[in-house]
Amino acid sequence: MLRSIARFDKHGLARRFGASTTARWLVHRLGLSETTAHEYVKVARAMLIFLHMAEAFAEGSLNYSKVRLILPHLTRESECALVEMGVEMGYHELEIALLRWRKRGEGGEDESYVRLKVRRGGRVRMWADFSPAEGAQVMAAMKLGELAYHDVDLDALERDDDGRVTDAAVDAELRERESTASPSGFGLPLGKALLGSFMGMVNIVRTQPRSSLRTPGAHVNIVMTTDGRAYLPNNLGAPSDALKNFLSNAEYRVSRVDEKGLVLNTGRSQRLATNGQINALMMMWHGTCAMPGCTHTRFIEMHHVTEWSEGGPTDLDNLLPLCSACHSLVSEGLVRIIKDFGDVHFLMPGGARFVSRDHSLPVRCDDAITLEEFETLQPV
Repeated sequence: MLRSIARFDKHGLARRFGASTTARWLVHRLGLSETTAHEYVKVARAMLIFLHMAEAFAEGSLNYSKVRLILPHLTRESECALVEMGVEMGYHELEIALLRWRKRGEGGEDESYVRLKVRRGGRVRMWADFSPAEGAQVMAAMKLGELAYHDVDLDALERDDDGRVTDAAVDAELRERESTASPSGFGLPLGKALLGSFMGMVNIVRTQPRSSLRTPGAHVNIVMTTDGRAYLPNNLGAPSDALKNFLSNAEYRVSRVDEKGLVLNTGRSQRLATNGQINALMMMWHGTCAMPGCTHTRFIEMHHVTEWSEGGPTDLDNLLPLCSACHSLVSEGLVRIIKDFGDVHFLMPGGARFVSRDHSLPVRCDDAITLEEFETLQPV
């Protein structure tokens, strides 16, 4: 399977079959998770470069779990030694050996990252790892967030030539308040104070947005339906009690939708979607690209299902949010999108068809046809 993925990727066949990348094709064609798809492609590509590892894997002396372990440390110089370790050691022994390997500097410097994941029940988990320089900036921002959370007027504090609040100004403000404004006094926030610091930092950003409507996910939306239900479109698992508490304590944008999820229409008075339409579309499609298998939340463009130049209106019923990569697939004719009343049909090369019914998640249904297609099949 990995050899097939490697050949498929090497020859750039994904676009021919209606996907922007090989991983995207694996997601919507084989139903893999995005993480698994990207991992398979990464390993498959490595097999083309590190032939000694590929041979050991093909022979069965190096299993897939061990390949994943040694892959981040592989170079052409280290390949033989690492593969030999993988063949001779058990999985957990190899884990320990690789830690020692990294301590000798062979594994390279850690990459910084920030991760967010919505868990069951609507709670959001966040974890991160920063370089020393980035960490220093984060800690400074967290201190400012703590001050903001405890109502210290940041605008009134002295700033340096770059417009940043100076440490001396912070110290002076806290001395004047006898350190009562901040649980951590003059030092960095620790322990339970970190949550208040982080939320203070979040509030600073949210109260000073730059064109937030043009930035998907940069503001909080609550959707109210005609039958009295309410939900957070970017966090469908959030329970009712959490939503009720949020309504009482936070700034938010409420949008009322009909039974099909449509919010507003502006006809053909303009070609580009309005801020309100973009906001509504991103809510209806859960903040992501509408293309099956794609989870992009950035570089989103608004696609006219019936082209504006061909008479298609700039209405929510004729617009879809697509990332720039998927939009190009449609523009080049590699993927066709057909509207059928409340349904959206995504026609992929090779015959695969995905159908979204009333803005629900697209489901593969190769036998489905639109009313227009049905009528063309009838004898005259």
